[in-house]
Amino acid sequence: MPMRTRWLCSLVMAVSLLCGGGGRLRPAAAQTPPEPQDGEGFRFRAATNLVKVPISVFDGRGLLVGDLRKEDFRLWEDKERQDIRSVGVDAGAMSVVLVLDTSPSSKSEWKKIKSAAEDFAKKLGREDQISLITFDDEVNLVLDWTGDRKKVDKALDKIRPGYRTALYDAMYLAASEQLRGVEGQRAIILLTDCLNNWSRVGFGEAARAVAKSQASFYVVSKTAIIKEDARQNRRVAIITDIYRRLFGEDWDGYVDEFFAQREAEMAALAEETGGRVFFPADYDAIRDVYREIAQELKNKYYLTYVSNQSLEPDSEHRIAVEYLRPASGLRYRRSYYYRPQTPRRALAPAFASPK
Repeated sequence: MPMRTRWLCSLVMAVSLLCGGGGRLRPAAAQTPPEPQDGEGFRFRAATNLVKVPISVFDGRGLLVGDLRKEDFRLWEDKERQDIRSVGVDAGAMSVVLVLDTSPSSKSEWKKIKSAAEDFAKKLGREDQISLITFDDEVNLVLDWTGDRKKVDKALDKIRPGYRTALYDAMYLAASEQLRGVEGQRAIILLTDCLNNWSRVGFGEAARAVAKSQASFYVVSKTAIIKEDARQNRRVAIITDIYRRLFGEDWDGYVDEFFAQREAEMAALAEETGGRVFFPADYDAIRDVYREIAQELKNKYYLTYVSNQSLEPDSEHRIAVEYLRPASGLRYRRSYYYRPQTPRRALAPAFASPK
């Protein structure tokens, strides 16, 4: 390996370790939320090849637009025009996996993170189900599916920060195991600094699992909070100085570039699934971000259509949507898998189940 590449790898590890796996997730308790409804008396009905596309439209102030109609949209699947059957807010039960980073970057402000998570749970409806997964050296299912908010509070009180960061394992297990067999509205809410240094799977495999879960993927990124600490980290400073001496180049911008790449990966995955990524400026702002996500989830519209194509099991299909009225933003699921098949991958050590 060339010397320059070796030093680059060393700095990558230094940045990753400054905030410093997983295992097989115990199958979640079977949860089948009631058949989704839209408004009073309206019900999304099952049909062959029926596709539900979560969609959010934002006005010039960044607020959600309501009163959406199917006449406001055009939709294509794999470049083939589709007839939109209905548009509406799904009033059925929601299943949300809250995934929390408990690596060392969280220790000093963990109290604020727990308070924000408790507030988020309270914003969901009584019929909604929530589960909690944490990740550091291991990926831990600290709370299986429940609608009891007191259980959520108690589980959060028992969480203690760890050391390393099995980020991609946590994403993979939340999608492929915890959401396996769960129907209805699904969402994964991930709190992370986007650093990973202890996973058995890579980002690509984790991202495919998230896409196949058909869950809306939301990311609350702490990169804006920890980036300055990364620049001041002694290990990073030493390697940066050595790099300058060896190659005579100014490398001060590497930390920004490193985090920009990690942020871009997460943002692209969130957009692909109809979710969003947020970059709060401090730990106090995380509460407001969680509230915004909860409001969006409870008011998210869905477009439904029956695919006019011949679909093979586990096949991926691209979706394109056009909104015909003025808007500043449009978020929707960009693809879906027909009868997705996610293989069970054994990750060691065994997934830590609830105590």
